Amino acid sequence: MNKLRYLPLLALLTPTLSQAAMDDDPLLAMLNVKQLEASYSEDDTRLQWNVEGWLGTDLHKLVLTSEGARLDGRSESQELRLFYRRAISPYWNMELGWHHEPLAEQRDDRALIGFSGTAPWFIETEATLLAGPGTDLSAELSLEREVRLSRQWVLAPEIGLTAHNFSDTAEHQGSGLSDLDLELRLLWEIRPDVMPYVGVTWERKLGDTADLARATGHDVEETQWRLGISFWF
Repeated sequence: MNKLRYLPLLALLTPTLSQAAMDDDPLLAMLNVKQLEASYSEDDTRLQWNVEGWLGTDLHKLVLTSEGARLDGRSESQELRLFYRRAISPYWNMELGWHHEPLAEQRDDRALIGFSGTAPWFIETEATLLAGPGTDLSAELSLEREVRLSRQWVLAPEIGLTAHNFSDTAEHQGSGLSDLDLELRLLWEIRPDVMPYVGVTWERKLGDTADLARATGHDVEETQWRLGISFWF
């Protein structure tokens, strides 16, 4: 009978405990402007961007990304991705969704599956597989490592690889490994959420893609200097 004395107290605590459990993984939103920059090469100057926004919890997120470039006031390249991100371990996520290229003449909509997270030695890793019509597949791999030089200066090298299992002469694209990107940025951390930077990028076409570029009079490699800012809120 003495246990009945604690029932009113339990009734008062139950909503509080339930609310605490819900607050362990609250609904959040974030906009991350990873790169907003002007890139300079021998021939031209481009405005480029790489932006990610998401809504969700630590475990589940709905993510929208936009990446592209503008040259002489017109869009030169653009891609949009909308996908679901699910945490599968403390350091890794699985991603499943949709990839769209508004400016592409063909294969502008593809399914997306990928993994992202932090590999050993704090290497930020993104591996993505894009599936188009029929058996068309493209694979992307990005590896980035931030090296803190001081309290405010951060050096960020990045390597990117792209491969395809099909050729597209209209897009000057061959099968196999097609593109290698090496990037190096020096960031000045004014605040944790605001970092202007300078950098340099070296891009090289590989394999059949390089052969198609040479055959049509296009450059096989290009170096670009970059000046930009990264911020989030």
